[in-house]
Amino acid sequence: MEFKADFIKSLIEEPDSVDTVGRELIRLWTDSARNNNLEEHYYKGEESIKDFEDLLVNSYPEFYDALAKACINRKSVFNLYPSAKIIVMDGMSLRESTLLFNELMHKGFNVKYELNFSSVPSDTENFREKINYKERKFLPVNDENAINLLTQDTQFIWSYFPDILLDKIQVGHTKISSLVQMYENVKKIVLSMLSKIESDTILITSDHGYIMTESGLNFPLDDRAKVECQKAFGSKRYVSMDNLYLNNLVSKGYVKDFNGFYVAKSRYLWPVPGKYSIYIHGGLSLMECFTPVLIIER
Repeated sequence: MEFKADFIKSLIEEPDSVDTVGRELIRLWTDSARNNNLEEHYYKGEESIKDFEDLLVNSYPEFYDALAKACINRKSVFNLYPSAKIIVMDGMSLRESTLLFNELMHKGFNVKYELNFSSVPSDTENFREKINYKERKFLPVNDENAINLLTQDTQFIWSYFPDILLDKIQVGHTKISSLVQMYENVKKIVLSMLSKIESDTILITSDHGYIMTESGLNFPLDDRAKVECQKAFGSKRYVSMDNLYLNNLVSKGYVKDFNGFYVAKSRYLWPVPGKYSIYIHGGLSLMECFTPVLIIER
């Protein structure tokens, strides 16, 4: 995969590499979404992002330090847009948001596409701590009937979609058998919510993304590192640093020690016994940590 010369130049010269990488991510997924074949969007787009992340891992490993700091220090959309109505789509990645942006544009919405960040580790629990979840009154949407409970006073909505749909794919449910079907369900749910919300500004965002574990989409570990990761992490992407010393994994660049946790970096994965999720999160990678922000102005 070839990258535009202006991106390489920007990565070297601009003071904020995180914003530079974020813009390139949007460009790559936007290019992918021009193909009307959603299956190709997911898998060919993923191959492009894998190549992109391979470039960063090998040429600019310091980027992951900057990304981790951005996840902790950058203001959340709740601080940036205090009066907006905000929909959090649990687990929605840039893959889905790019498609959703195009759909909203096609339907005549005035919408902008921006980026924000997950927590570190990049999971729901830590993200909720980051945004002071308990202090906000979220309406939970865990089934489509809950959308009917939306009122004009509802400011914050927590949609358990698409995360629960990703779970259904990986356990082999027949109702949801692919990422394409998952996206179609998410699109329907978002449009239904928007039809019931009146506000000058509505934000659709996410708490974290996910990485895909299929063969060919991840980076290999050496044999010793595989054993160490299996022992320390099991099937998770992060563990507390308490009483653990993973200096070998950190020095090799497979793992980052940050904010009291060891987190798996980039697309490094290891085999684990028993059942393993197809779509996972919790680590420090592009597709887990960059979160979409769709800003709808009415």
